[in-house]
Amino acid sequence: MYFKLSAQQENELLNKPETGMGYQVIEANREGSYKREKFLVLNSEIIIELNGFESDYIRKIIREGISLIKMSAVPILLRSISVLTETQFRNMVNERKNDSEKGATENSVENANGTEIFVRLSAFDDDKRIDKSQKRLRPGSYTTTKDDYCKCKEIKDDPIERYALPNNEQIKYAFHIQPVKSDTLQRGTVQPANGKRGGGKEVYFDKGTSTGTFILQTAY
Repeated sequence: MYFKLSAQQENELLNKPETGMGYQVIEANREGSYKREKFLVLNSEIIIELNGFESDYIRKIIREGISLIKMSAVPILLRSISVLTETQFRNMVNERKNDSEKGATENSVENANGTEIFVRLSAFDDDKRIDKSQKRLRPGSYTTTKDDYCKCKEIKDDPIERYALPNNEQIKYAFHIQPVKSDTLQRGTVQPANGKRGGGKEVYFDKGTSTGTFILQTAY
């Protein structure tokens, strides 16, 4: 079943970090319930129960469009929302870890050099992690490097496998970001998740990027 949040709760999720590029796995209580449940959140606006059928639900969203699905989704009010980190989610589903490489949030913080470009891949034209009014990447968001994005395309690797994305449908959009020197980031390797192998480069921006750093949107 698909659920939709109020505008207020959508904004609440936008102000929380991602679990991985393009998705959040959250733990929350439905209004009036003491039971903690886990949900998959896409684009901070569509909620999917983690019940083993989420791949089918995601496929329908990509095929029909998130706006259409949202129109028929059931409103839900969640309480005490917490977002699982990449490591917590991997442990929850017993995904194996790449012992030779670490995920981005496990590595040290560094400053951007002001010239390097990073790319965020998405199935959604209006990826809400891109603040188009301020032309910036929102805090708590993931990207990959432009070099790894280009390599993925050059060798015709599957980006869904390489970046362990939750959907099984085609990635359509690439958002290019060029942080300034005052922006900070963490680099790592995408760990296996969502039944995907990972192995691509991931970059985490805990504080997002500065105004004017979103420079280009292209087709994948």
